[in-house]
Amino acid sequence: MIAHSYHHASDVIHALGNYEMTEMTLTGLDKLVQLLESPVFSALRLELVQPDTNPELFRSLAGILMLLPQSEAFTLLRNRLECVGVVRAAERTERNKAASGEQADSKLVKEMLSHFNEVQAQHALQNLKISES
Repeated sequence: MIAHSYHHASDVIHALGNYEMTEMTLTGLDKLVQLLESPVFSALRLELVQPDTNPELFRSLAGILMLLPQSEAFTLLRNRLECVGVVRAAERTERNKAASGEQADSKLVKEMLSHFNEVQAQHALQNLKISES
């Protein structure tokens, strides 16, 4: 998944359904779900916000959810995937607003995003200087 080979990941996960789920396999899936919640996978989680761009990512995670017994990992992943539904509903609302002419001034939004990115770059540079000293 970290290699962004979501189609391949989806195929492998769905193939797992054809085999007996051993304790070792279930433990591995549980660890994978825990790892997906770590900072390393924050970019992947953000890709979930765009399910139309990466439908195989959503399909892969939904496949893992269906393989897991109800457990802490199951609950974590289910909650994460439910958030995608909330985001999609918000996107539909935003599209409806845009269609009715209520969209925010895009120039101002772009300027604010640019400013945010500049501030984040300055923070990263400052953190780098601190870590080097």
